[in-house]
Amino acid sequence: MLLLLTLLLSFTGYLLPWDQLALWAVTVGTNMMGYTPVFGNDVKFALLGSKEIGNDTLLRWYVLHVLLLPFVIVIFMAVHFWRVRKDGGISGPL
Repeated sequence: MLLLLTLLLSFTGYLLPWDQLALWAVTVGTNMMGYTPVFGNDVKFALLGSKEIGNDTLLRWYVLHVLLLPFVIVIFMAVHFWRVRKDGGISGPL
């Protein structure tokens, strides 16, 4: 889960320069999400903020990158550290 969150953090940061490369990366990424069965189009609309990429898209991805994903990562890291401590760490027999 932490690896997936790290990859999502990298992908959301890819848009932040707001250049042509970021535009196409987000286009491809959101189109892939749009093909997900059942709820894909709704999630695509939520990520873009409209039918096409615009200023709302940059704001949403910035909020994901700076606020939401780091908060979720900190929670999962705390659980991870707690589990390592609870289970005796990595110093057990091999």
